This record gives sequence, C-alpha cells and structure tokens, in this order.
Amino acid sequence: MTDDYQFKGCWIKGYDRDYGQDDSLYYQDHRNTIVFKQFYMKSIKASYLYIATLGYSVISINGKRITQDELNLVWTQFQKCVYYDIYDVTSFLQIGQNEIQIELGNGMYNPSPLRLFGKYNLRERLKEIGEPRVICDLIQDENVILSSDESWLMKEGQFLFDNLYLGERVDLHDYESSFQSVCTDQVKRHMQLNKIPPIRRKDTVLPKKYIKTNDGLVVDFGEMISGFINIEFQAQDYQHIILQYSENFKDGVMDYHTCLAGSVGEQIQDFTVNGGLGAPTMGIQKDELIACNGYNDYTNTFTYHSFRYVLIQGLHQEDIKSLSATYVHTDLKQIGTVRTDNAILTQLYDAAMRTKLNNVHGTFEDCARERLGYGGDMVALAISNLYLFDLEEFYKKIIRDFRYEQTENGGIPETAPYVGIQSNGTGQGEGPLLWQLVYPYLTYKHYQYYGDKSLLEEEYPYLLKQIKYLLDYDLEKLVHCCLGDHGSLLIAGQFRKPTPDKLFLGYCTVLLFLKYNILIGQIINQDISLYQKRYDELKLMIIHKFQNDDGTFGEGTQTSFAFAIALQLTSSELLCQKFVQKIEADQGIFNSGIYGMVLTYEVLNRYGYNDVIEKWLLQESDIGYRAMLKGGNKALAELFVGEQLSLNHAMFASYQQWYYQALAGIQICEDAVGFNKVKLSPYFSKIVNHVECSIETKQGTIRSLWQREGYRIIWKLSIPESIHYEIDLNQDYQKEISDDEMIIYTQG
Repeated sequence: MTDDYQFKGCWIKGYDRDYGQDDSLYYQDHRNTIVFKQFYMKSIKASYLYIATLGYSVISINGKRITQDELNLVWTQFQKCVYYDIYDVTSFLQIGQNEIQIELGNGMYNPSPLRLFGKYNLRERLKEIGEPRVICDLIQDENVILSSDESWLMKEGQFLFDNLYLGERVDLHDYESSFQSVCTDQVKRHMQLNKIPPIRRKDTVLPKKYIKTNDGLVVDFGEMISGFINIEFQAQDYQHIILQYSENFKDGVMDYHTCLAGSVGEQIQDFTVNGGLGAPTMGIQKDELIACNGYNDYTNTFTYHSFRYVLIQGLHQEDIKSLSATYVHTDLKQIGTVRTDNAILTQLYDAAMRTKLNNVHGTFEDCARERLGYGGDMVALAISNLYLFDLEEFYKKIIRDFRYEQTENGGIPETAPYVGIQSNGTGQGEGPLLWQLVYPYLTYKHYQYYGDKSLLEEEYPYLLKQIKYLLDYDLEKLVHCCLGDHGSLLIAGQFRKPTPDKLFLGYCTVLLFLKYNILIGQIINQDISLYQKRYDELKLMIIHKFQNDDGTFGEGTQTSFAFAIALQLTSSELLCQKFVQKIEADQGIFNSGIYGMVLTYEVLNRYGYNDVIEKWLLQESDIGYRAMLKGGNKALAELFVGEQLSLNHAMFASYQQWYYQALAGIQICEDAVGFNKVKLSPYFSKIVNHVECSIETKQGTIRSLWQREGYRIIWKLSIPESIHYEIDLNQDYQKEISDDEMIIYTQG
C-alpha cells in the first residue's frame, strides 16, 4: 500500500450541465449519473480497487455494495489534494462476467448556488467545483486489470436532485435510461491516500411520538440526530411524499429557524436572508419522494440531516410500515472514557459526546446550517477532543486543510476549505486572529499528544510564513483583527456587538502565536531567539497597557481573567482568587465565550477551584447546560441565550476535558511528547462516590479509578512505564500506598 499511487485510469463523469443564469436552474430536476463497466475474470485472486471521487459515490460490484462508507468525499482544497481509498474487493468478484457500477452524487464538489447568510455562494467561492467524477484502478497481483477510461458507459439514476444542505428528490420507480459513453477529464491532480476514518452509520432510533397537525404528521424521535431517515411505506403510483426536518417543534408547528441551510429565509431584525436566484425561500432540510405503486423503501444517500422532528406530508400514519433514524458521522475511535455515579454529570458528558459526533463528517463542523470547519471552534474544543478521540490522522488532515488555503501573504482562512468567510480577518482570504491560531495550535497539540516530529518539520515552512506575516503587520492594526471571545453571554448572541475584552484578547492572541511558534521551533532546533525577544517585549507591553491598579486586566471580565492567568501575566494564584470572586459576583455563571471558557476550566482546575467548575456545570438557573438539556434533546445548543442559535452545536462542549483533568486527575504536561508526561491530581468531588477513567495514549493505556468508602477514598492507578508522572494531592488529604492501590484519607 502506497501513499502516492499513480492512477493509470482517467477521471470519468457525466455531461456538464447548463444551470442557467446565476446557476439558478441547479434546483430543477437533473438526474444523477451512474458510470459502469463490464469486465471478464478468468480467475479470482486478491484484488483491490483504488478509487477517488469528486462528489459522493456508492460503489457496487455484481450488484453488491462493496463498502458501508457513507458520504465518502473527503472534502479539502481539491486543487491541492484529492484523497483516494483502497478496498479489498476479492469477495465481490466472480469467474466470468463482472460489472462494476459507481453511482455519483454532488457532495461539496457540485454545491448549490444557495447564498449562505445571503452572501456566500459556494459555487463562486470554492477553488474547484464541477460535475461529480471518479477515477479508479482495479489491481490484481500488482497489475492493473481495469481502469476508468472512455470505454466506460453511463446512465441516469433515480436522484432528480441531491444537495448536502437541502436534501434529496428521488424517483423511487425502477428507472432504465439509455446508455451513453462517459465524458473524461484528463486533469492530473495530486492524489494522497486517505487515512482518516470513514463516515459510517451508527445507532438507529425509533420514533418516540407521532403528532397529527394541520400541516401533516410530525414524528418526534425524542433526541437530536444528525444522520439519515429510513422509511418503508405503501403508496399509490406517483404519489408525492415530502419529509421536512427540524431541530425544534413548538406551539404545534415545526420551527425550522435553528437549522435553515445558510440561514436562508431567516428573519434577522428587518432583513430576510435571501438565498439567491432560483433558491427556495427557506433553506429547509427536505426530501421529496415520488413513489411507485405499492411498497416503497427509502434511506438518505447523498445528504444528512440535523433533526429531532420530521414533518411527513403525503402519507397517513397507517401507510408507514417502518420508520427510523440513523446517526451518521465520521467513525472516530474513542480512546477516552469517563464514567461517574452522578447521573447529571453522566448526562452532561454524554450530551457533549453526542453533539460532537453529530457534527463531524470528514472535518469538525459547527452545525447543520453551515457544515463548515471553523478554526476557532477547533481551538476551543481541541483539548477535550484529544482526550476523547484518536485524532492522529484526522488532525493531520485538518492541519493540511488550513495550510492548503494559506494566502500568498501567509494568512490562514477562518474556515478550511475557504468559502469566503473572513470576519474581521487580516486580509483577503484570511480569518481573524483566534481563528488563525488553529494552525500552530493544532500542530503543536498533535506533537504533544502523538509525538510526530515529522509533522512539525513538514508544516514549519508554512508556520514560519504565517508568523512572519503577522509580526510584520502593524501591531496596532493587527490586534483589531480579532472577533474576541465568541459566544459570550455578555453579548447575548448578538454577533456584531463587541465581545468581552476584545482588544485585550487581540494582544493576547499575538502572544499565543509567539508561544506556539517558539515551542515548535525549539523542538526542531530552529533559532527562536527573535521570537522569544518579541514574546518578552509584548508580554511587558500587555501588562503595562492593560493591568489595572487592583491587579486585574482590561475590563475585568471573566474572559480577561482566564487569558491573563493562562498566560501568567502576573501572579496567577492571586489573580485566580480574584477570578473566583468575580464568578461568585456573577452568581456562579461562567459568562466567557468559547475561548475564555476552555481556559477557565484549565486555570480553575490548575489552582484547585474545581468545586467552582462543578457548581457551574450543575447549576439549575435558566442559563447553563442543564437548561440546554431540559427539553430532552440530549445535545447541546450553540449558545446559552440569544437568537439564531443552532440546537445541535458543540462549541461549548469543552467542559468534557474537566472530566479527564479533574475528576480522573489526568493532566498531560505542556512539554509532553506523545503523551509521555502527566501530572496526576484528581478532584475528589463530594457529590461523586465513584469515578472510572481510561485513556489510550501513544505510550499505552492510563487508568484512574477512585471509590469513596466512608472517610477513605480508594484510588487505583495504572500508568505505562514509559510515562513520567508526578502525583499532586490537595493538602487536605494524606495517602498511603498498598500494592496497586493508593488509599486517600481525608483529614479530620
């Protein structure tokens, strides 16, 4: 198996379509393309299909689907890289005549012209788009025995329309179109072996309730799902069935506004978001089925939906023979688990997990209405994700996604792939500072958790280009290229209102850029003296410019406390005491945005204020995680308060790291290489009697289990020999070690 296989075949596809003025005809019926080829096998030996698609594909040999991978386009900047897969297809072949068939769907390669937020047309913004296409070689005994070329044929499929955001329109009749020769594309693209996990179907959920409304039959699945619908039903010939999906249902009607594609149709103040010429007035996730007479069976193929509720129009409940929903997401390997005997903490942990997985399809996305990889969200969730999932190959792919979109100046986009969004960015095609931080931050975190020095060496020239660009920028202008602490309660969901301590964060973010570039440079033996000098100078400047007489910084918000303590701008222990007083004055509510929030969990744990975090997680006011979950969605919302919020959004799921760092007490050290150095300092919560945690690391599995027994706590540890560790217990406890157990006694 090779990472740089050179295909013998060429790209094959259907006809290029004329979508009319402003691509407005895209939304009309255009049957999808199926390419196929018959071939003869004299004998059966180990055979492998090397294949890449631009667009989605379903691959069958002799009528059998060869893989359960779903939505299998690995989205990236296609002019820089196209990923290919290798499948063992030996068991699908037969002696004699065979047929391979590849059904194509649009995916992110042939997006709609729908204007996200009324502005961003992916057909105009993406570097490369086109009709879906495929390239493949069938290899036996290292010989290519079949390739995609002009000898293949094509026919039309059952899909009249398919779009990742808007859904599918499907003719369920058996359809036989005429055969035609395929079109070919001779463009040579940089091909790379796909090493990230595939997207797969996971758990299936049955309806919890059927609700008859004036608009039709509403099905409540009782939890928030990102995935497919599966329906079997009886119908008349050419009966039309419409399925509309929503995250919310209130006052007896479907409420679509939290998941409208690109917010199209959303009323924002006195402005209605318009999707452009030919677009639907509302970007509702919708599937339309044209039934055949009698039994019909349908499951999504080229889209996924975010929903708890489905409005079914055109069918009576008694016509439905079977109905379910299936979670569909990247099949990330879970390496970290934490279980406690506290039901609410368990519920919160599971909700964070569910929401993260709901929004990972080849990259970490934000939510259904955007489905974009925002660097800022990835920074906020990186630590919790790294404790939870094996992301070694996945993060490599994401890091390269951002590098592929680096501008000539050196800036990094707000999202990768770049779709035109550059809110307050440093330049054309570039994002704001905390979003650009994703590049050095994830690169260093990858080394800290996985120890792959070659990745640092591969990325360093591009990291160097970025940091040089930012340091050559006028500092007084650069620090204003900042959106600040996104999502803070203090701005109540008003995106354009200044975030807490925005200017202070601008300076702090430049300091963070220097920090991670210094760390990376040291590891690969680069001269970092200039950066260290700039770091020291900037740190003194920030202290002089922003420190108040009482020792606090900036506007004295929770955000400023979290950043100042994390960057050690002053005596962190003393400042953390003031931070706790500030939180108490705010009624125990954490009101930072997504960046201040993750740093709050870090610093309060580090200085022994885990009870403050615990009270925040468990508090029962109208603002908090329990309020998010009270409707039964089992998933987190985008914001604690405010309008235009998604109800299936993971950006505030960073609290999951606290379970590992505090309840289990496993804290990876900043200078760890491949998780080889940890501090063990568990928080023995008074409302928890049992905690069990395990983490699979590059060094082996760490296990931490503690059980309260009266005034004693029995703490069992298992640490691989290659991991250097230190144990740091609160002075309120004393310990003795007996074999593999550590018995902790509470004083008094």
